[in-house]
Amino acid sequence: MKTGELVRLRALERDDVARMHGWFNDPEITRFLGYSFPFSVDAEMQWYDNLQDPKKRDKVLGIVDRETGTHIGNVGLHNIDWVSAHAEVGITIGDKRYWSRGYGSDAMDVILSYAFSKMNLHRVYLRVYDFNLRAIRSYEKCGFVREGVQRDDYYCDGAYHDTVIMGILREEYLNTGT
Repeated sequence: MKTGELVRLRALERDDVARMHGWFNDPEITRFLGYSFPFSVDAEMQWYDNLQDPKKRDKVLGIVDRETGTHIGNVGLHNIDWVSAHAEVGITIGDKRYWSRGYGSDAMDVILSYAFSKMNLHRVYLRVYDFNLRAIRSYEKCGFVREGVQRDDYYCDGAYHDTVIMGILREEYLNTGT
C-alpha cells in the first residue's frame, strides 16, 4: 500500500461503491467535478467493474485516513500515455469532514511519488475550475504550475468559468524535496 503522513492509498473495493455513489450525487462535491446529472448505483457499479479491466488507461485508488481506516476519497491517474509518459490526475475528497485539513495534498503527494518513481511518468497534469481556490492552493503546494487556461469552459451556478490546466514534471517533483 502507498502511504503518506495522513493517508494510505488502496485498491477500491465493491463495498466502496455505495459510499462513492453518495459523494458523486452531492451537488456540493460535483460542482467541482463538472457533473450535471445524478448517477445511479448501477452506473457507479458499472464504472467500478470497467475500472477492473487491466487494459484500461485509468488507475483509481481509494484514499483512506491512516488513523481511522475511513475511506474518505479517491485519487487516480487517467488517460495514461505510456509512450509520452504522462497522465492526468484527478482527486476527490468525498467525505467533507476531511476538507481543508491536508488530506488531499497528502494523497496527491503519494500518487505523484508513485507516478514518477514506480510508473516512470515524466509529466502529470490536471484540470481545475478557476473558482476552486482551495484545490488550486493545494495543487500549488504539491508543486503544480499553471500551464494554460481554457476560457469560459465550464458553466456552473449561472456563469461561465475558466478551466485552469496545471502540470508538474518529474524533475520538478524530485526537486521539491518530497
